[in-house]
Amino acid sequence: MSYLLYCVFRSLPQPEPEVLPGVEGQPVLVMDHRGLSAAISELPESDLHPDLARVLAYERVVKFVFGRRTIIPMRYGCAVRDRLELAAVLDTHRNECDALLHRLEGLAEMGVQVPAGGSEIGSAAVPPARLHDSSWSGASYLLAKKLYYLGADQNVERQNELVQTLCHPLAGLFVHRKVELPSRGAPLLSLHFLVPRASVEAFREASRHSLPNDATRLLVSGPWPPYNFADFSSGRGIS
Repeated sequence: MSYLLYCVFRSLPQPEPEVLPGVEGQPVLVMDHRGLSAAISELPESDLHPDLARVLAYERVVKFVFGRRTIIPMRYGCAVRDRLELAAVLDTHRNECDALLHRLEGLAEMGVQVPAGGSEIGSAAVPPARLHDSSWSGASYLLAKKLYYLGADQNVERQNELVQTLCHPLAGLFVHRKVELPSRGAPLLSLHFLVPRASVEAFREASRHSLPNDATRLLVSGPWPPYNFADFSSGRGIS
């Protein structure tokens, strides 16, 4: 019987509280192994296709456990073949888990998204595909290529300035940040912050006033389990 893996956390001497039902309504079990615990549920089928209902059920369990302790959240689809393999994974990554749990202690993830001025990295007057148009002269090609990359560089510079503008009033309210620049598939500038749980409300309030231009709407979300800061190696037995 294979198991879906939700999160990893430190074991406690007292019994674990009852956990919400997991994916496909399966009971979520807590497996303790040498000081580390993992929330798991049985996978009656091998199909892990991430439809909306499964992903939401998975995230509910992760968030439930996160509300009660420091965790290393897994991404939907992480699975092990059996409990012996889970124990081997925990043993293999024990030092990594201990260090990561220590780093995440008392912290939550907050997200800030903002439209990046309606432009995208790499956008310019000349689409990339046109740069390979055989009908262009050599001089036209070089000029178009220069304009294309100049526009891309200016776009990245503007986005970096926007990141600095957003983060300046948040100084002291987060311990680490990650930035996702816009792309054609994701036209929003996304920032992820590790924030002390006691500072979540102060962070939320400060982020709402971090841009001088009131016309630019920020999307502030969280607190979330620290998915973007839980760099847990896939390792043997996790797929």
